[in-house]
Amino acid sequence: MWSSPVTSPRRSRYGAPPRSPPTPCTPQKPLWMLRCESACAQSRYPTNFCLLSAPGKGEDRLVVDCRAGETLWAVFDGHRSREVSGFASMTIPQLVWNCDWRHRPDEALIGAFRQCHELARAEGHSGGSTAVVVVTAGDALYCASAGDSRVVAGLHGGGVVRLSVHHSTSVPEEVARIQAAGGNLEMGRLGGFLPMTRGLGDFDLETEGFISVPDVRVFPRSEVDFVVIASDGLWDVMNDETCCNLIRQWGPSASAEGLAHMAQQLGSNDDIAIIIAHIPSLSQPNFASASLGA
Repeated sequence: MWSSPVTSPRRSRYGAPPRSPPTPCTPQKPLWMLRCESACAQSRYPTNFCLLSAPGKGEDRLVVDCRAGETLWAVFDGHRSREVSGFASMTIPQLVWNCDWRHRPDEALIGAFRQCHELARAEGHSGGSTAVVVVTAGDALYCASAGDSRVVAGLHGGGVVRLSVHHSTSVPEEVARIQAAGGNLEMGRLGGFLPMTRGLGDFDLETEGFISVPDVRVFPRSEVDFVVIASDGLWDVMNDETCCNLIRQWGPSASAEGLAHMAQQLGSNDDIAIIIAHIPSLSQPNFASASLGA
């Protein structure tokens, strides 16, 4: 919580405390949160979010943004520094919107990841980050993912489908890709310490096989009831089905904050970034507002 400290009033020579001139109130919320709340108010898709920082970490970031009736949701889980995740949260939305995203959302997403990665290099940002971005485009949802953050969709009728693709050294296809490119794993990890094989930043590990190319999947919007976009602070302690069952059980009151606190109760000691977006059916006009792999 951001607020000014409370101090005792100083008394003047005449006995009464002096009057301070009127000043604007100190902002109670950070700018990123105000921007996300503004986007949530504009979006036609009811959305709520939560970002909890673990002691000594604070590397996760999230963003909600809107353009021309469409909405973008994204989560970035930083490692070795918060620089790349913070840079990506400020950069990715505009990079997507400024591409030809209406005609080729898949190419716009891939291009945005590539541009963000190279801009972060040019600005000398250290560390790296996972990235998952979901954007609406007409009657479809597009999901671009690089790393181990995750997007799960709860379907009408009770089904669950994972829209993101997991990229780590535990995935045989990723290990084969790294070896085919001449990369090397030490103790089963890139550079001997990083389990993620794709994402943004981590420029010192590119010679070992780290890449910024996301997998992109497209899914019919009409089949989706809600989506959950979150970092591994949630997914390390909760599987896809349990998460979606909780949201259905909680109904309209389902909140990202509730999920985050549940994750902490289950033992998560990592940063937790969560966005829940409800996707109204095409027959509900009163709401305001395939795999294309690398």
